[in-house]
Amino acid sequence: MVARINTVRSIAKPLAYNEEKVAQGKAECIHTGNFLQSKERLTYDDKLRRFQRLNELNGRSQVKMFHATLNFSPKETLFNKELADIADRYMQGLKMENQPYLVYRHHDANHPHIHIVSSLIRPDGSRVNTHRMGVDLSKPTCKAIEAEFSLIPSRRRQNTNAPIPESTQRLDPASSEPVSEAVNRVVATVMKHYHFTDLAEYNAILRGYNVTAETGGPGSKTRRYNGLYYVALDDHGNRFSPPIMASQLPCRPTQSKLDKKYAESWSQREKHCVTIKSRLDWTLDQEHPSLPSLVSRLQRDGIEIVRPPTNGRNPHDQIFIDHQTRTAVTGIHLGQQYTTAAFNAAIASRQRPAKQKRQQEKLHQDTGFSANVPQVLSAVLHTQPAVPDQFGQDQHLGHRHKH
Repeated sequence: MVARINTVRSIAKPLAYNEEKVAQGKAECIHTGNFLQSKERLTYDDKLRRFQRLNELNGRSQVKMFHATLNFSPKETLFNKELADIADRYMQGLKMENQPYLVYRHHDANHPHIHIVSSLIRPDGSRVNTHRMGVDLSKPTCKAIEAEFSLIPSRRRQNTNAPIPESTQRLDPASSEPVSEAVNRVVATVMKHYHFTDLAEYNAILRGYNVTAETGGPGSKTRRYNGLYYVALDDHGNRFSPPIMASQLPCRPTQSKLDKKYAESWSQREKHCVTIKSRLDWTLDQEHPSLPSLVSRLQRDGIEIVRPPTNGRNPHDQIFIDHQTRTAVTGIHLGQQYTTAAFNAAIASRQRPAKQKRQQEKLHQDTGFSANVPQVLSAVLHTQPAVPDQFGQDQHLGHRHKH
């Protein structure tokens, strides 16, 4: 079980988001807490007024609404009554059991999950303390619920002897590890654990580890014979070793092997696309998402945005890497609203230019990377048309791999 908590200013935003899903047949309200009427008799206005009356008791707080999701393993079979009981137990663990709350079950992903909407303002006008709520209250409550309801533990806490992407380090020119061994380690991990359907998606993942796969230039011998080679990069995207042919690596990640991987990944990826879209929609639907908050929220949710160089691929076809389902997918494959242009427009429509500039500068300052590293954050999620990357490097948003 994995919980995600968001606190928002608007009363209508989280309520409208869930009610719209209900109207579309993609969700249902399965439970209410501390409402006088039953869930069947409650109208949208009833729900809205209940939260409004509480929120009006506190004129100081700006952020008054609570919106959380509880996510369960796809292997779980959970009935609405169980989910309602879990929601009650979760709110008790957060010390919010006396607050009015609504529980929605969503059916737009390949795993069971519920949304909980509540007010952070108590009947006496005080505000629920959300500082460190995730660490101090939510995390131990999730662990307790897993035990009490015999749920499958979160994959994040499961032990495994298999190599996983989270433990795989990026290539470092200063490392004593032989380059060929380091490249093989990264490539073998990505080939085993991730789903991708073309070279651009494959490279979007690899470049997060400072590796790239290339087929050679037009007319080259490598291109003519359907060959493939790998190159080690430093953090600036510069090559620091000669190319290594795929056939020379122990895991033999050749073009023919990649073609099979592409075909196998299609069916697996399609199962995850619904989940990815749902998580992207929820993040974008939050109150006035700014550049830093969008990056932060997506990164916390395990999603990285990569924009290939504009001189090599459609600049509107950004790539999402979901490190939870270990899936890479182009924005256009998810839908027109997930392209670079659509994301730029969504951000621009909600921000004043001066505010956006300040937030973008803060985003650069808050990352652990130099502002001079173009492949990491420069020109990412601008509201202006994308500027071609002179270095021909991918632009990664929210880098997550360690040295």
